[in-house]
Amino acid sequence: MNNSFLKLDKGKTKLLEILNAIACFWIFVLMILIAVDVFGRVFFNMPFKGTPELVSNSIIAIAFLEIPFVLHRGDHVRSTILLDKIKPGLRTILELIAIIIGIVMFILLIKSSWPDFIKALSVGEFEGEGALRVPTTPARATIIIGSILMIVEYIFIFIKKILKLKGKTKENDIHKGGDVL
Repeated sequence: MNNSFLKLDKGKTKLLEILNAIACFWIFVLMILIAVDVFGRVFFNMPFKGTPELVSNSIIAIAFLEIPFVLHRGDHVRSTILLDKIKPGLRTILELIAIIIGIVMFILLIKSSWPDFIKALSVGEFEGEGALRVPTTPARATIIIGSILMIVEYIFIFIKKILKLKGKTKENDIHKGGDVL
């Protein structure tokens, strides 16, 4: 396998690991925030203002920061009951088709999200009222960034599968992930 391709793959993997770590830390912060909100509601009848808005925007951002890493590792939920019965060559062809469908789906997601992102950016869109107003631009941006990274990951998996089919790569040159079905 080409050295520059391997370097790009390692760099991409490092980026995905960093984004995943940020998302995990963000989940931890949200757990604390929700606990403070519940504690305030129950014991002092004073919720932490803006918690619903922070959580709803954060969930979107967290999901789109983590899904490229999940795809990279091959840890997404899948059912292999039929795939286990299919010959390896046909399975690879079906996986290549699934990759193309995934790329198209994320291109369409970017295309449909872009106008809302630009609008939110230009008007300074916020959710919530009063003491804590949460900007929607970061969550909208992570949808686009996460979708771009999904496309990049799908392209890397596609290239690796093609190289494997042509016999130009060894099994241990391909990371654990790569199963898209």
